[in-house]
Amino acid sequence: MECRLCLGSAPAESSVSIFGDPHPERLEQRIRTCCQIFVKRGDGLPDTVCLSCKTNLELLISFRKACFRNNESSRLRLDDCLKIETEEVLLEDLIWNDEPSQSTIHRKNSEICLKSFPIESELILHKRSLLGENLFQCDICFKSFLKKYRLVIHLRTHTGEKPYKCEICLKSFSRKSGLVSHSKLHTGIKLHKCDICLKSFCERKRLVRHLRTHTGEKPYKCEICLKSFIDKYNLVSHEKLHTGIKLHKCDICLKSFFERKRLVRHLRTHTGEKPYKCEICLKSFIDKYNLVSHEKLHTGIKPHKCEICLKSFTQKSDLVSHSKLHTGIKPHKCEICLKSFYEIKRLVRHLRTHTGEKPYKCEICLKSFSRKSDLVSHSKLHTGIKLHKCDICLKSFL
Repeated sequence: MECRLCLGSAPAESSVSIFGDPHPERLEQRIRTCCQIFVKRGDGLPDTVCLSCKTNLELLISFRKACFRNNESSRLRLDDCLKIETEEVLLEDLIWNDEPSQSTIHRKNSEICLKSFPIESELILHKRSLLGENLFQCDICFKSFLKKYRLVIHLRTHTGEKPYKCEICLKSFSRKSGLVSHSKLHTGIKLHKCDICLKSFCERKRLVRHLRTHTGEKPYKCEICLKSFIDKYNLVSHEKLHTGIKLHKCDICLKSFFERKRLVRHLRTHTGEKPYKCEICLKSFIDKYNLVSHEKLHTGIKPHKCEICLKSFTQKSDLVSHSKLHTGIKPHKCEICLKSFYEIKRLVRHLRTHTGEKPYKCEICLKSFSRKSDLVSHSKLHTGIKLHKCDICLKSFL
């Protein structure tokens, strides 16, 4: 067995699997934190380490944690000393001078960027931010923070705790700022309007983000794969893919996810819950993204146009699928009849014609279908709603 770190050879009984470590702090996570090496299952590289390297990693982790603790203690003692010194100088200034002394002013100004602060503790925190000295570290993902309250907020992403609740709709939030932003939705006041499409928003930051959909600007870039994003939230979600760590696991099918929100969405596939409903046709959806995509069908607006045949589409994903038709490449082939397809999902659907599988079942009459679109069309028969009317004979259709 070859060691991933030192490339030394060792017998199987003296090697440790990177992905089989039962310790809560997974071995691949330690390698990423200490060595800045991203280990991924199935990447073609050795997936074991020798006992010597594993021991060195454990020693390094222990040493790293001890350094953080000692550095934090030293900083706290320094804060106490500076606080006492500042109070004495200020008291002396009040007694003997009408203006604060130059030494006091010097202590309140940053020597790096010359920014001024009203109290010494804010200056100390500002210097730490410039020097990258983050004293508070998450024991789960090893992410560091400048202030303790930021660590407390971050830990809620692991625990799922949401202490701030809306008094109107009872929706919960992990941050108070999230609750404040949400509360503006209930007022119905949207002061910030887009000059291009006239869409209005409750907050200016949402308008700024929306404007990027018109300009195509993507200022947030991943340092690993250089992929760009329209906002910081999407970048943070994307970066979790590179870590390979999936902390949120489904208790029903044991499937794991990078983010808790993806787990919550997945659980609805087991419970059948569809909390997002279209106000026009009353169709329900498992998440807000699918609802927004569906609502575009009612507007008739198709902003995504093919540059080759000029055909327009409501959703960008439909344009991407359509573009594959112009390449002429069909990489997905049926092993039974050798028919080829542009996309894997079309091959999966085709295979049901051979197997006879019909996974989509009507909950009312229990009739089964091989395609989801057929089930959707069939379900309209039970609603009795006919939205499409002929202008000549006034006959209605589903």
